[in-house]
Amino acid sequence: MFDLPVLTDPRNLAQIAVLFVILYWTLRYLESTVAGGFLRSVGLVAVLTIIVAIRLFDIFRLDTLREIFQYFILFAVLSLVIIFQPEMRHGLTRLGRSPMARFLRRFGMKAKDTGSTIGEEVLKAARRFSRNRIGSLVVMERQVSLQPYIDRAVRIDGLVKAELLDTIFATATLLHDGAVIVRGERLEAAGAVLPLTQNPAVPTRYGTRHRAAIGITEESDAVVIVTSEETGAISLVVNGELSPQEDTVKTEDTLARLLAGEDLRG
Repeated sequence: MFDLPVLTDPRNLAQIAVLFVILYWTLRYLESTVAGGFLRSVGLVAVLTIIVAIRLFDIFRLDTLREIFQYFILFAVLSLVIIFQPEMRHGLTRLGRSPMARFLRRFGMKAKDTGSTIGEEVLKAARRFSRNRIGSLVVMERQVSLQPYIDRAVRIDGLVKAELLDTIFATATLLHDGAVIVRGERLEAAGAVLPLTQNPAVPTRYGTRHRAAIGITEESDAVVIVTSEETGAISLVVNGELSPQEDTVKTEDTLARLLAGEDLRG
């Protein structure tokens, strides 16, 4: 039975409303992730079990078991933080891409007007890759640092040129299977290994290269141009969404605007 005074207390109602909103947006964010599947099954059962167990401890005054159980819950929460670290990283990245974060960044930094040149060189190479059925993966860093992936790759530190990309992704080289990472006007690294997306909604026709392109844009605000080795299709990937590009002239303009810090969603 619920205690009516408790439910009619405005402070308690406010707390319940806040918890409901937090739970709703958490589940909505996790609906397409591994964590979402966990929460919809095992997680729900675990929460109900915890509630019943704590209530029974109170009824029968099992203080020692209650204290031990509280430590167990703390350990379980810490374990979930470790297990679902990728989802938490995605969430923080989305927070950094929120309208408020973009509004605040306008007062702290101004993007260089290099997007047009970078996009032109990347797409110049991508068109050749498309004609020759050469797979490629070019990641262009924006606000979120890709330094951990650069550190584990082969450092290049050269100007972004189509000819350099041609050399790196030539099938005879050792670096053609990895990703290239661009920072500003510099091609920082090649042969980078990127995280694969865990989104179950991604079509099975996409291979490792495309899944890596989606994965890195889920974990960061990077912009990716990927070409398919099988079909020669050129795709733009941003915010975890992959879109084939039929008109690469328009793609150049889109890239320039994205690299200048614009948000083209909506």
